[in-house]
Formats: sequence, C-alpha cells, structure tokens
Amino acid sequence: MITGTTTTDPLVEALAARLRSIDVVSWQRVAAWAEESKLSFEDLRLLLALAFKIDDGPAAVSKLADLAGLPLDVAYPATHRLRGRGYLREEGRQYSLSEQGRELVAMLDTARREGIQAYIDRLDPEEQQRLRTVFTNPPGT
Repeated sequence: MITGTTTTDPLVEALAARLRSIDVVSWQRVAAWAEESKLSFEDLRLLLALAFKIDDGPAAVSKLADLAGLPLDVAYPATHRLRGRGYLREEGRQYSLSEQGRELVAMLDTARREGIQAYIDRLDPEEQQRLRTVFTNPPGT
C-alpha cells in the first residue's frame, strides 16, 4: 500500500486500489502505443485533452494546456509538433483534431480498451460478475 493518503473512506481506498491495478495494466498498452506512434508524453496529454473536448469545436492552445495540465511553454511546441505531423487543424489560432488526428485518437482509445480488457481477463469470473453488476446497473434500478 502507498503511504501518505489523506482519506480513510473505505470506498475511496477500494477504488484507489482497483484503479491503480487497472492503470498498471491498461497504461502499459497506452504507453507502448504512444512509443510506437512516436508521441511524447506532452503530445499524448494534448491529444487526450483534444479527445475530451472533441465535440466542443476548436480550442486555443491556452485552453488545451489547461485541460492537459501543461504550462503554455510546453503546450505550444507540442501543439506545433502535432500540427506538423498532420494530427491537428489550425483555424485562426484555434486547434482541433484533423481526420488523421481523429484516427490517432481512435487508436489510443483502442489501446486503452485493450488494456482494460486485459485487466478484466485477469479477474476470476465471480469478480467479473460483481463489476458487471456494479457498472452496468444504474443506481435506482
């Protein structure tokens, strides 16, 4: 267990432990995909920010930096790298995913889902059923 936590809520602790396990398995896939795609960590964070707001239209670098948790002096070069590789469109200093960028984000989502599936596959059938029940039955049903 990692020390230095600030909560004693059993639900928070249980979710933190489960998410840590999911992260280890699923992010192995995402990290490998990012390396194969020759994306830096900053590039990956900007792509995630763009994917998060994909339906909101183009955004300024400052907005993307904020969403990605990057300082502007890091976000600008990453944005220009992604644009230079054809993943972003620029419209009046506003950026959005190009078709190639959308395909790249779809591949990222596939890698993430494969990682989640790998995590689920490691669970025993009883635990899989418990998760299925919790996550597929909305509250109040």
